[in-house]
Amino acid sequence: MIYVVTLTHPPELCLAREEFAAEFMRWYEGMNDLARKCNITVLGSYTCPNEHVFYFILEAIDYKSITGFFSGVMLTNHTGRISPVITLKESVDIINQGN
Repeated sequence: MIYVVTLTHPPELCLAREEFAAEFMRWYEGMNDLARKCNITVLGSYTCPNEHVFYFILEAIDYKSITGFFSGVMLTNHTGRISPVITLKESVDIINQGN
């Protein structure tokens, strides 16, 4: 299943701050290994620094895998929204099945 993950943090918990930067860099540099360990494919990872928001598009077997992927400052410094999504075509197919 595909998930769109939105992680938001306040400026005082920004990962660019000196007290969080080293831990964030460790997470970032190990992100691909962690994704493999959690059986996740990272389809996209984005940020809007001015809004203090990260966006991830992940393919995962289940929600539990995703919670394991976001650890350390990625978990403790953010409020998250994890949304399972389907393609527009899949949605149209569901609509057509009902007709």
